[in-house]
Order: sequence, then structure tokens, then C-alpha cells
Amino acid sequence: MIGHKIRGLGEVVLRVNDMELMKNFYLKTIGFELMHESEDYTFFKITEGVGGHTQTLALFAKNNLSAFDEELRALMPENTTLHHFALEIELLDYEEILTLCKKNKIEYVTKIFEWVKWKSIFIKDPESNIVEFVCYDPEI
Repeated sequence: MIGHKIRGLGEVVLRVNDMELMKNFYLKTIGFELMHESEDYTFFKITEGVGGHTQTLALFAKNNLSAFDEELRALMPENTTLHHFALEIELLDYEEILTLCKKNKIEYVTKIFEWVKWKSIFIKDPESNIVEFVCYDPEI
């Protein structure tokens, strides 16, 4: 079994239509640290990972092939299997993120997941990928 060997999520990769627009969103709106970029990809640091591997978000230009050198379909929300990706936050930061969304006129949806005591804020990036900010709240 591989599952018990996994210690965290290494990276999330999004294929993008407009690299500059998406790069600016994750750099300036979300506030990720830029690690490396080229015209074909952009890597952001999410946080420190396990054993020296930084957890990253990578944006790949739409012309990049898959890891198996497969050509991928046109980029449209209905062509992707990505539902959303979630970023863990501290409970203390939940209200601050809500305030930043309101201040910057970022559309958001909140949701409570009682069965795991999570509360979440969902937003969309400029290409309609859903990003969740989730925290544990023992008071739920």
C-alpha cells in the first residue's frame, strides 16, 4: 500500500489560457510567493512541505503536454475533471480572508461542514477554477 507513505500534497497544477492574468491573480490577490517562471509555466510556493519539498501551485500554459506526452483538450471549465482545490488556513484568519474578499469585490461562498468541523470560503480565479480556504473550528 502506498497510502501510508504519503505525508502531504506536493503540488497542484492548473493548465491556463492566460498565463499573465492567472499569474497576477495568484501573486497579487492570493499572495503566493513566486518561485520560478517561464513562458510555459509558473510555480508558486504554498507552504513548506515534508522533507524539504515545498508545496506548490503550478500554472502550465495550455500548450504543455501531459506527463505522458499526451495532447490535452481545449481549456474550458466543462472539459476539466478539477472540481476545486483547498488551501488550509488558521481559524484566526477566516474572518480576515472574508474581509479581504469583500474589500476586493471577490465573489465568495461560505459553507460549514459539521461532520468534520470545517468551515470554508470558496472563490473563483480568473479562469473559473474554484479555490477553497478551509479551517478546522472545534466550536462547530
